[in-house]
Amino acid sequence: MESYQTFRILHGAAAVLPFLAIIGLAWYGWRSWRGGDAGKIATALQRIGLAGWVLVAGSIASLPVTGWQMVHGAGLPLGQTWLLGSACLLIVATLFWLLFTTRLWRIRGLALVAQSSGEPISAGAARQWKYGLAFFVLALLCVIAILVLMISKPV
Repeated sequence: MESYQTFRILHGAAAVLPFLAIIGLAWYGWRSWRGGDAGKIATALQRIGLAGWVLVAGSIASLPVTGWQMVHGAGLPLGQTWLLGSACLLIVATLFWLLFTTRLWRIRGLALVAQSSGEPISAGAARQWKYGLAFFVLALLCVIAILVLMISKPV
């Protein structure tokens, strides 16, 4: 039973810590975007992208492993609807996250071009930002739905 509690703690940490860090990274990105300096935007987006990749990749890799260990330890069948639904939502959230980070790298590229030319960041960056924000919100909604499924555990 001790291992079940250990996996439960690891599973909870893998779900909550990246979520909290992403909120902090979003705040950091918003502040740098509001500043308008292309160099600071590029630097902030690079940091956000790298930290986001590490946190989300670690979470995506560890959640199925710790979740399977907990389900196996509790003796539950893997074919339950809430488990299958949350696994599918994790895949969809991962795809939205990849689309979001792709947009971040595009905006970073536009900011680097603006920095080297000394001009303000282009209007294309704002459009990319809007698409990226939409992908971020969709990924966040998937993660919230997963958390609801995991906490409620409907049968």
